[in-house]
Amino acid sequence: MNLDRRIREELSDREPELDPAEFDDRGLFGMLFRVFTGGLRRWAAFGMLLTLVAVALTVWCAIGFFTAPDVDGRVFWGVLALAAFHAVSMFKLWFFMEMNRNSVLREVKRVERAVERGSVPDPD
Repeated sequence: MNLDRRIREELSDREPELDPAEFDDRGLFGMLFRVFTGGLRRWAAFGMLLTLVAVALTVWCAIGFFTAPDVDGRVFWGVLALAAFHAVSMFKLWFFMEMNRNSVLREVKRVERAVERGSVPDPD
């Protein structure tokens, strides 16, 4: 039997024994809200605030772009809209990286608990 398959079976057999509050984030929103519970929760809240500001700035600049009377105004507002949109993208990327970090940490903890129980055989 493959070692990976044995680990998956062991984790699925023992899953009810694990702390459900620690591992109850299987959906996208659960994973997103978990970012706000860790040690970086203040940074996550600050990042979410900056994301909302960047979204508002993007919309404002896009409106300015479409209502600009001349080409110079459109270039100005267009560059600002692209820069603000890029900021939104970077904040989103940071949140997804935090969600991934939390997910990987959760899986590592599950494997650690399985190893502590001695239920995972040696790969030899």
